[in-house]
Amino acid sequence: MKLKFCGIRREEDVRFCNALLPEYMGMILSQGFRRSVAPEMAARLVRKKRSEIAAVGVFVNESTETILELLRQIPLDVIQLHGNENAAQIAQLCAKTGLLIWKAVRVKSASDIASAQQLGADCLVLEGFCSGQVGGTGKTADWSLIAQSAPKTPFFLAGGLRSDNLQDALQLVHPEGVDFSSGIETDGVKDFEKMKEIVKIVRGE
Repeated sequence: MKLKFCGIRREEDVRFCNALLPEYMGMILSQGFRRSVAPEMAARLVRKKRSEIAAVGVFVNESTETILELLRQIPLDVIQLHGNENAAQIAQLCAKTGLLIWKAVRVKSASDIASAQQLGADCLVLEGFCSGQVGGTGKTADWSLIAQSAPKTPFFLAGGLRSDNLQDALQLVHPEGVDFSSGIETDGVKDFEKMKEIVKIVRGE
């Protein structure tokens, strides 16, 4: 079971990640969101992370050119697309960067998952749907719907996951990994104790 801590935006958050070693550390690189990080800060955070942790850049409806420009400033391992990006852009980014491309899906119905599997992404991030918002909302996904859909594309489960519901989610859904943001925060700030508790559950420690 792989683990991603997302919405990383402070050097202290990176220290937490370095202590707990999730497989992935995500940063919101599109501007205008509560957890957005400026390119200069994102580059600094990546430099401070341990090499075992892969850096994920989250983009919302950005052009390929904008993503490529940010990649020149920030050394990323994974591009996560969180808007209305299509198969053509995913193929273009894959060809131009050689990086893994993840696609987030706000799941309302089985057709959302079916459509997303046709986009050619390496991995999906399946999360709860919240009208007018993209990610980090704390809204739980419809686990039963995801389980019934049994996606063939590897996927992470996201949205509203916390220490008190993670076991139930894993038993029902069986994702390749889990993605946390609001569920590891207290008053909007990453909380080391909550992060540590998630690691303990995921790794059975």
